[in-house]
Amino acid sequence: MATNENAAAQAVGDVSSDSTKRPAIDKTARGDKLAAWSGFSLILGLAGDMATPIGKYSLWLAIAGIAALAICFLLRRIRFARRAMFHSGIFAAIMTAILALQYLSPEKEQVEDRGITATFLPIAASIQTRILPLPENQRMLLQFQNAIGSGGDNERLASARELYDAVQDRALRRGMLEAMLQSGNGALQQGAILMRLAERRGDHLTLVPSERDASDILSRRLLSFSFKVSRVDVDSGALYLLGDGFGSDGTVSRRGITMQLYIDNVPEGRKLMFVELTPAKDMQITGTARLDSGETVKVEMPLF
Repeated sequence: MATNENAAAQAVGDVSSDSTKRPAIDKTARGDKLAAWSGFSLILGLAGDMATPIGKYSLWLAIAGIAALAICFLLRRIRFARRAMFHSGIFAAIMTAILALQYLSPEKEQVEDRGITATFLPIAASIQTRILPLPENQRMLLQFQNAIGSGGDNERLASARELYDAVQDRALRRGMLEAMLQSGNGALQQGAILMRLAERRGDHLTLVPSERDASDILSRRLLSFSFKVSRVDVDSGALYLLGDGFGSDGTVSRRGITMQLYIDNVPEGRKLMFVELTPAKDMQITGTARLDSGETVKVEMPLF
């Protein structure tokens, strides 16, 4: 009799033990599936980010995730939709986070062209140029951005000059200079300005007033004023200029451009004009033009 009671008690205990183990097993399985889904979503999101040069995949994936979440929410009375709503929410959150990082990045211009992964991870940038089906010019431009994206200033500048000199296509050369100007690196910006001015030796360059004031003599005079760069020393940054028939000097440094130019037909005849310009990441080169008598005008110098 006692034996039967012990057997019954053991059977009840086994059933109770099984009932406590199953929820733990179920939770573990659900956790593994959730981790796998999150990992898959993250990998897909990074792949879409890496494919930015050929399409706005990050935006499309984010839209798809939000749309799937909205559909599952509307169909939440269906059991499958309730389960899928949680997974679609994870997918939408990851894709939206990647898209938000692209738009909030301090390197927004480069991120819009390459994606956030390739912008901040040099090894990812190298992989991107190798695996994406890109036109040759775009591939070369991405390789140029890789070359100037890491290393010391002298190393970056040497790589930029070497690759730039090897290219003859005007559109591609302009894209390279724009990448240097947008880099925010003083050495690269200095190099880009010197390389461009060396190409424009003998051309008529202008200083465009930011605000046209008909009552301001210097502003009005600058509308018809031009000068030439007769020689550029790309190593020292020295400029040899010609303004209204008289030679003068200038310098391109990492801080910007300083020039002294002679200008005619201002009060009291010919005067020496002092120009200070600074490059910005939007490729504008702006600053001030000032006469030694005190008149000052805000100006912009177009490079292209």
